[in-house]
Amino acid sequence: MAYNEPMRKALMIGSTVADILIRVDHLPSLEEDVNPLGQTISLGGCCYNVSHMLELTHVPYTLFSPVGNGIYGTFVRNALAGQGIEPLLSSNEDNGCCYCIVDKDGNRTFLAVHGAEYRFEPEWFDAIDSDAYTDVYVCGLEIEEPTGVHIVRFLKNQSHMNIFFAPSARIMHIQKDRMETIMDCHPIVHVNRREAEWYLQDRGMMKKTDKAELSALAEKLFQRTGNTAIVTDGKNGAAAFDGIRCCYEPAYELEAVDGTGAGDSHIGTIMSCLMRGKDLEYAMKWANRIAAGVVSVTGAVLSREKYEDILKK
Repeated sequence: MAYNEPMRKALMIGSTVADILIRVDHLPSLEEDVNPLGQTISLGGCCYNVSHMLELTHVPYTLFSPVGNGIYGTFVRNALAGQGIEPLLSSNEDNGCCYCIVDKDGNRTFLAVHGAEYRFEPEWFDAIDSDAYTDVYVCGLEIEEPTGVHIVRFLKNQSHMNIFFAPSARIMHIQKDRMETIMDCHPIVHVNRREAEWYLQDRGMMKKTDKAELSALAEKLFQRTGNTAIVTDGKNGAAAFDGIRCCYEPAYELEAVDGTGAGDSHIGTIMSCLMRGKDLEYAMKWANRIAAGVVSVTGAVLSREKYEDILKK
């Protein structure tokens, strides 16, 4: 992957979170006592995770992510400083955190305590020089919050930007008017199969092969937005449709250790590739490979060393 193409610049709107990863043999049932196998704390959050892929691929971006107070706000601020990142937005509210519970098969369950990192003030958007950006990323988790209306209003006025939109697993909790306003902005939508089926009210009724059904879901999403749609399905691969052709890529298999951040790395890789002028097939191939790499390690992002190792294979 070469980095000498003309660069665009992305505005990354969303959360940077303290991820507390708790490893368990299995999720406990009601009233069951389980002794975790261990726990770690690291930097995460959908927006940060996606931004990290742009960082690894040398694509210019601005992390538009609030950092607040409290023990988790202090952790996030210090962790960003360790990477040479000065928070652009500061809040007087305390940060929350995300408990990432990972079982022995790498399946993850999130318990997110939302704080300052998910909430945006309207005046912050007034200070943005929109002309400095060609692309923007936004996650549905922030849209769902009461202050998500400010993000939606900002996006409505950015017709010159390519919008990359990941509604998240809580897509069904996003207010319908906000969801449809964003979809009217013709975003590049990135969802997993379950999210696509929920939005399209197509709950696995087609009974086709995985490849055919993923492709059909991507085409239906394209019909709604008029822009590229990507649908992922873990080990069953991923499909995308850009209005001209459907691109299906099988999963790149590695041993599953921790599924946290796999979807973020997938859309982050696609965003990076498209911003660097690569075609959709190239982007999908690398996105599947990088996402598999993230699943094979503990935590939501790849180190630069691990990323470079993947490039060599």
